[in-house]
Amino acid sequence: MKLAVIGAGLMGLPMAARLLDAGHDVTVYTRTAARLEPLRARGARIAPSGPAALAAADCAILMFRDGPATLRTLFEAPVPPDFAGRTVIQMGTIAPGESLDLHRRVTVSGGDYLEAPVLGSIPQVEAGQLAVLVGATEEQFARWEPLLKTFGPHPRLLGPVGQAALAKLAFNQLMASHVAAFSLALGLIRRNGLDVDQFMEILRGTVLYAPVVDRKLDLLQRRAFTAPHFTTSTLLKDINLMMDAAHAAGLDPVALEGVRAALARAVETGHAAEDYSSVYEVIDPRS
Repeated sequence: MKLAVIGAGLMGLPMAARLLDAGHDVTVYTRTAARLEPLRARGARIAPSGPAALAAADCAILMFRDGPATLRTLFEAPVPPDFAGRTVIQMGTIAPGESLDLHRRVTVSGGDYLEAPVLGSIPQVEAGQLAVLVGATEEQFARWEPLLKTFGPHPRLLGPVGQAALAKLAFNQLMASHVAAFSLALGLIRRNGLDVDQFMEILRGTVLYAPVVDRKLDLLQRRAFTAPHFTTSTLLKDINLMMDAAHAAGLDPVALEGVRAALARAVETGHAAEDYSSVYEVIDPRS
C-alpha cells in the first residue's frame, strides 16, 4: 500500500517504522528532515512538504502535535493539498471540532477522512500494542481496520468523526490526573520518612492502584524526566482541550483545574520538553 506519514515526531517516527516493517511503500514528511534519515535508510521516501507527501500516497496518516500544526502543514504550503481520491487518517490528539473541520476540508475536496487517535506511547508503538480509537463510518472502519491493526490488535469504532477525538481527551485527562495525584501521595510519603516500597505494596493490592504509577515510580524517585515518551507541554495542550470540551458539554472541570495549574507551572519552570511526570517537580519541589 502506498502510504504517507505526515508529522513524524515522537510518535510518528516509530509509527512510520512499523509501516515499513509491514512491507508498505512509505513516504514521510516532518519539519525537521534530519530526523528522518533512519527511515530513509530503511527505504522510506522523504517528501519536501506535507502536500508532496500526500500526493505520493493513496492514504495519508496525520500525526501532529495539535490541530493548528496540522492545518499549517497542509493548507499553508505554497502548493495546495490534493485530496481527490485519497484517504486521510488523523491519528494525533486534536479537538473534536478541529477533527470535524478537517473532515469537511478533506471531503469537500474529493477525499475520504476518518480519525484514529491512539492510547499509548513509544514502547506500545514499537510493540504494536496501541489502543486505537476510531471515529468513522462502519464502511470506513471495515476498509481500514487491517491497516490500523499495524499499530494495535483491537481498533475500536466509537462512532462518527469527532467521537474518537472526544474519547481521547477523556483518557488523557485521566492520565494527567493519575500522575498528579500519585506525585502528591509519593511526596507526602517520602517527606515524612515512610517506606516507599511498603506503600507501593499496599497500593498494588487495592482498587486505588493504576499501572501508570509503577511505570513512573522510578522516574519520580530519581527526578529523571529528560527522555520523554510524552512531553509536559503536549499534555498541557490536551488538558486545555479537555477543559474546553467539558465547558461545551455543560460540565464543570473544577477537579481538573489544579492538575492544569501544576502542568502549566511545570512548563513555565523549564520542563516543557521533558516527560509529563516532571509535574512532580512542582508538587514536590527540591529542597
